[in-house]
Amino acid sequence: MWRLFLSQSLYQRTSSSVFRVIIVRRAVSEDIKSVYDLEKRCFKDPYPEVVLLMLYQLYPELFFVAEDSDEKEVVGYVSGMIRVDGFGHIVSICVDERYRRRGIGKRLMEAVEETMLTVFKVCNFRLEVRVSNEPAIKLYESLGYKIISRLKGYYHDGEDGYMMVKSVC
Repeated sequence: MWRLFLSQSLYQRTSSSVFRVIIVRRAVSEDIKSVYDLEKRCFKDPYPEVVLLMLYQLYPELFFVAEDSDEKEVVGYVSGMIRVDGFGHIVSICVDERYRRRGIGKRLMEAVEETMLTVFKVCNFRLEVRVSNEPAIKLYESLGYKIISRLKGYYHDGEDGYMMVKSVC
């Protein structure tokens, strides 16, 4: 069982009734290598490490990691940016397969959206997702995102994507 704690940590009850702590925090530059390793495990066409570093350098306020504090391991991340059209863009989000369906992706999304809203005064968000990624689509819909268009051949392998948007203003 997972619980949100102080909006920064998630606790997981293990079989021995001991709680493990997952901390959602702003990334630091030393996290980029771990984020890249995670990116390669999550995606068929991962961003190169240099791109992840660039995203971090451009918008460090919008780059969050989820860390298993017991293992000292990055188990999830989200990266965002502010587009010239005024939208907050969720560039990438990934949670290690071993940690999925436990609220980590939701907390990462909430962290980046909250920062876009409070720091950058942006209240319209967008993202792209593979049409085949039903678990992610369900997560985004549960957070208030709506599919507004299908992006033909959006991904390198030719798969279509959906553009999804959310407005909180």
